[in-house]
Amino acid sequence: MLWKNRIIVLFCLLIGIGLLIAAWRLQPTIHLKRAQMGLVLNDPLLNAPPSLAFATVAMGAFRGLVVDVLWMRADRLKQEGKFFDAKQLAEWITILQPRFAKVWDFHAWNMAYNISVAIPNTQCPQRWLWVRNGYELLRDRGIPLNPQNISLYQSLGWIFWHKIGDNLDDCHRYYKMQLLLEMRPLLGDQTNEEYERLAAAPTQLREILADPDVALFIEELCKTDSRFQQHQTLVDNFLTLRQQPNLFPRSAFEVIDSFRDKPGLQKFDTFARAFVLRNTWKMEPDLMVRINKQYGRTDIDDPNQRFPINWEHPGAHSIYWAVLGLEKASRPEQYRIEEKNTDRIVFHSLQQLYRSGNIILYTGPDKEMAIFIRPDPKMFTSCDQAWRKIIEKYEILEGGNPKAVRGGHKNFLENAMMSMYQAGHERRARQIYAELRKLYPRDDGGNIRQEYLKPFEEFVQYRFRQEMEGLSFDDAVEAILFRLQDAYFYYAIREDNEAYAREKLAQQIYDYYMSEIGGDVPGRLGLPPMDLFRYTAFQGFMEDPEYPPSFKRSLLARIQIERPDLFEKLRQQEQQLLERLQ
Repeated sequence: MLWKNRIIVLFCLLIGIGLLIAAWRLQPTIHLKRAQMGLVLNDPLLNAPPSLAFATVAMGAFRGLVVDVLWMRADRLKQEGKFFDAKQLAEWITILQPRFAKVWDFHAWNMAYNISVAIPNTQCPQRWLWVRNGYELLRDRGIPLNPQNISLYQSLGWIFWHKIGDNLDDCHRYYKMQLLLEMRPLLGDQTNEEYERLAAAPTQLREILADPDVALFIEELCKTDSRFQQHQTLVDNFLTLRQQPNLFPRSAFEVIDSFRDKPGLQKFDTFARAFVLRNTWKMEPDLMVRINKQYGRTDIDDPNQRFPINWEHPGAHSIYWAVLGLEKASRPEQYRIEEKNTDRIVFHSLQQLYRSGNIILYTGPDKEMAIFIRPDPKMFTSCDQAWRKIIEKYEILEGGNPKAVRGGHKNFLENAMMSMYQAGHERRARQIYAELRKLYPRDDGGNIRQEYLKPFEEFVQYRFRQEMEGLSFDDAVEAILFRLQDAYFYYAIREDNEAYAREKLAQQIYDYYMSEIGGDVPGRLGLPPMDLFRYTAFQGFMEDPEYPPSFKRSLLARIQIERPDLFEKLRQQEQQLLERLQ
């Protein structure tokens, strides 16, 4: 019996040794497969203290414990305001545990928000550098390693929407200008057809160089400068040539001129711009086309006619990453707060584009640049439709009571209706009013909204009186001057319809105040003459540091040449004001 037990033990030992040998022989193949699938997390720490480097190697599987210690330390440093130290620790954590999504979020937020605002607001280029570091970290490293984590897409969209697109940072205009200057050369004429061409462009350089027309063009370009012979930098050098020809021999731009109407230049130009969008900005033109079709601008009188969204605006970028996150990582049948917040990024960005999506870049004769931010009413339809879809989605997921989604939609429609009406788009305003009456016939208490029973004209007057209710003398003066200054701006950029709409609204505010409050009592409640308001608004516009001197001179020249009657009134008003002061 004893010998029988020994034989069984020996037999089991032999089997165990055989299995260990087999596993040992398979280990190299398993390691290779893990490396190919991106599952190996043994990248060494760079610039780490020797004690940390030793601990991560020596502890092996216990590296998670090291991460916990580093994470607590980084969080404490952040709370103490030591943002640069926290940044270095966060960098090490991302190397140790690249699939720990929270640390990517922490790291990006620290750079885009904490470190950027630690720099004085007089140094906007340095601030912009850290904001870029933040969104590039998520875009280029965090999301590729965690493609199914929706919170990273939400965080990336938030940086574009809130940090760059909003106006809470003193340098927000600089951020917007830098994004516009980088995107504009890549987008062409911003038509639907142009985005279709970008989406259809080859993805690899070798594919486009196989085209005979392109090969001939590149061959001629290579003769002018050896830099075009290097395939690694061919696209960058070509785009630099298009924008800054003075950096290359004159013969290089002469090649561009000679191929201007030939297919070789057009094909390579489209490929180069699509290549940078795909590889630098990590944005697929195909998804941009789909976003244009779903969320693009619409004709105010014909909402079925869609145009591309403004991809020079940070709001468009936040929509892109939120939509991509919803496509990659959403769970349609399951309620998740991360997914809801990503949905909210979409419609908040659409609201932002509606309220400030028209970015006007002005370049003066002395190369001075300035941007002006104005509403884009063509974004109303897309914003409205997206809002309704999100309400419908979360009515199902939250049992008929979607929190923080439905609340502002009615107010949004009412404000849009008034804006359309005051801008001269009465037909569209009537359509919005009809939708209001259909969607929100009752208030929160279930009572019929009596104001929606009024005819359109009466409701418009009712809303106007509501907005003007309690208008003080100072409020009236400020409201009139603001709209007149805005009218001068639109007149300066030759948007005469917009200028007229704002001048008309200023007159309406003036007339309402004088009839309801000012009466005929001079010098106490009554407002000064409207001509004086026009002169004061003009002077305020000319003294506003937001507008470059050349922009003001062009406005004055246009008024003098094209509106001599207005110029004469302004001159007379100035003379009368001087006489009163004397």
